[in-house]
Amino acid sequence: MKAPPPCGPEGDAPRIAGRGDGKGRGNDDQESSMDTRTLRRKVNEVKAKAEEHRGPAGHSQEDAPLLDALRRFHAEDTLSLAIPAHKSGAGAPDDVLELLGEAAFRADQTMLNGVDNRHESWQVQTAAQELAAEALGADQCLFSTNGSTASVHSAISAVVGPGEKLAVSRNAHKSVITGLIHAGAVPVWLEAEYDEDLDVAHGVTPDTVRRALAEHPDCKAVMIVSPSYYGVCSRVPDIAEIAHGHGIPLVSDDAWALAYKFHPELPEFALDAGADLAIGSVHKTLSGLSQTSIISVKGDRIDTVRLSLALETYETTSGSSLLLASIDAARRQMVQDGERLLGEALRLARRLRAGAQALGYPTIEPDDILRRASAWAFNELHVTLDVRHLGLTGYKAADWLRGHEAVAVELADHRRVMACVTHADSDDSIDRALSAFEALAHGGPRFTRASPSVPSPTELRTKQVMTPQRAFYADVEMVPIDRAGGRIAAEFVTPYPPGIPLVVPGERINEAIVDYLKTGAADGIYAEGCADQSLSELRVVA
Repeated sequence: MKAPPPCGPEGDAPRIAGRGDGKGRGNDDQESSMDTRTLRRKVNEVKAKAEEHRGPAGHSQEDAPLLDALRRFHAEDTLSLAIPAHKSGAGAPDDVLELLGEAAFRADQTMLNGVDNRHESWQVQTAAQELAAEALGADQCLFSTNGSTASVHSAISAVVGPGEKLAVSRNAHKSVITGLIHAGAVPVWLEAEYDEDLDVAHGVTPDTVRRALAEHPDCKAVMIVSPSYYGVCSRVPDIAEIAHGHGIPLVSDDAWALAYKFHPELPEFALDAGADLAIGSVHKTLSGLSQTSIISVKGDRIDTVRLSLALETYETTSGSSLLLASIDAARRQMVQDGERLLGEALRLARRLRAGAQALGYPTIEPDDILRRASAWAFNELHVTLDVRHLGLTGYKAADWLRGHEAVAVELADHRRVMACVTHADSDDSIDRALSAFEALAHGGPRFTRASPSVPSPTELRTKQVMTPQRAFYADVEMVPIDRAGGRIAAEFVTPYPPGIPLVVPGERINEAIVDYLKTGAADGIYAEGCADQSLSELRVVA
């Protein structure tokens, strides 16, 4: 959280006369100079504080400091002799202005000496972050315009350093793996409970965390993913209690959970359930633009100064006022009307789930999930349909829906597609989705073979023989996938979505992994994090 700078707007400070009779004058002048600098700094701090109150940033939940500052920038008819080079869209191509709109370019201004002043003493972003903290019940909030990836990296760097251990969910997003590489941390993997019926991992059980910390008492923190992409929340209160019992913080990657704070029928927000740090993607469940994320902290187990400095190492120095303002606006929208908006989204999600079932699609149901030891709550806004009975993979179904019905789903896997319902949906969009699912059921493609089988995590899991950082930076070679068995991975192979790495740098590749990747490539899987996205070759330690 940015504070008023110690060297704010420069003012006239009274002079302090030198002391002495000229003998030993060097020391007297040095002391006098130091006293003058101290006084001038104090004067600047007072002036900076005064400028904060004269600036555009309001401090109530009805305010949106970043939006208000942008309005002021344009109301004053400010001439920008700074970046961005497009100068409020004046330099943008006509076709781009037509597609994106002039307003997008007008909202894209420099934060330093633009939306805020040269010293940032108006505290525009700080005020917006403080309002977000108040709305989320946090002690501190930080905004990221590099997505939750930068938030994850910052959180990892705040709690663990080179060579130190982090107990972390193995079904984490690839950003966690890249965070481990950057921090040089040693992962102690927490295996999520696997659902054999659904072929999907859910949450991490408290017993798994308890065993890991007993075996590795030198872990510096616990990091979990809650909810999973499929909507399953781990038992955050129990896991927090275990972590705190060991004197370490719980970090929760809540990319899909910011909305939880704003409706009582959604699962409990992680900070309220005992987590010390939560990471939420504003664009996933609220109305922020893509790449917007909030880091929220509660309690004293997180070094918030180190967290802020860590974010500065990953965040761009050219923060997007457009993206930041969308975070600010999303917070205000949820405070003012979130319960009604999210209540409507829940109604629509339940209608879509019931309609899909009536069309013959099996769905992932909350009651079935909540009987599991790893599941604490379920996000109903993720509506997941099984398409195996149509003789299809989820990949083929998703491609057909997009190509024939112009319907894009959130996720496709080897047997399912997922629709993500938000407060922006309506009965019309649900009608259209159900019409598309009906067309798929009755007129879509058909295959005679069954969907491919997925090996269990037991088969796919292998030994971490090198740290992710060491393997990533090692001497490497590319080998045909048929010859990768037994080699140490130097890249992370990540089917996307959901973005959970199948292979992590430093893990030994086994034959089950090789077979799965070959089958997945044949069935249209899309992989990230690997040098050869066709999966014909893999990058391994030489």
